[in-house]
Amino acid sequence: MKKIVVLALVVWAAASCVSNKKFNSMKAEALRLEGELAASKGRLDDLGELNDRLTAEKMKLASDTTRLGEELRAGKKRYQQLLADGSAESARMLRELEDKEMALNDRSRRVAELEGMLKSREEAIDAIRRKVTDALTGFEGKGLSISIRNGNVYVSMDDKLLFRSGSFDIDPNGARAVRDLAGVLAQNPDINVMVEGHTDDVPYRSNGQLRDNLDLSAKRATTVVRLLLENKGIAPSRIIAAGRGESLPVDPDKTAEARAKNRRTEIILTPKLDELMQLMEKQQ
Repeated sequence: MKKIVVLALVVWAAASCVSNKKFNSMKAEALRLEGELAASKGRLDDLGELNDRLTAEKMKLASDTTRLGEELRAGKKRYQQLLADGSAESARMLRELEDKEMALNDRSRRVAELEGMLKSREEAIDAIRRKVTDALTGFEGKGLSISIRNGNVYVSMDDKLLFRSGSFDIDPNGARAVRDLAGVLAQNPDINVMVEGHTDDVPYRSNGQLRDNLDLSAKRATTVVRLLLENKGIAPSRIIAAGRGESLPVDPDKTAEARAKNRRTEIILTPKLDELMQLMEKQQ
């Protein structure tokens, strides 16, 4: 009897040890995912801020150019009057006009430069969309859609294509779509990637592996990232995984159809912005 009790205690202790190890592992994974989520939010915020800054800068430059042009025309008219009157003020007026003309030329150059960069970025975005569409043409209408939003290409995949309900094990058909996309990304190293997992608002029942919808969405995003990185032509530094849980629904209704739309994985593709960032720094 004592042997049985001792054996039971040993088994209990071993199970407890395994449980603690599993708990600590899950806790570490949760902390890592939270860090990735924070990084991805920061990156998206930076992109949004950059777009706002570019738009505001373009509007300001255009407004300044118009104002300087009007001032220059008015100044030239005044200068001609001063010359006709033989006024000594004409020399000072000439210098002022020359300064304004230089400022106008500089503003006009910067407007043209900025418009050229924005056009190049739009062309790069459209080129990405075409390449991705060509690679994934067999999946469109089967739980996959491709669109341009906020200056980025969004490849959105429904759960019915990628994951079973409550699972983060990827479906073979969805895996094929992800691998096809990876082929495009490997051939285009100038594209940065963010993978976002999204769920509906139905509470997730913890099963020991995952705690809630946020955990599930983060794990799904990580699964897709790991699959993309099977292609060795993609540098890990280009990709960020983020779990959004139920926080960004595409349809706020509480119907089954709306919730099905919200259960998705979005792969957000963005051309590198090095040249635009350098231009913005020069204009500050």
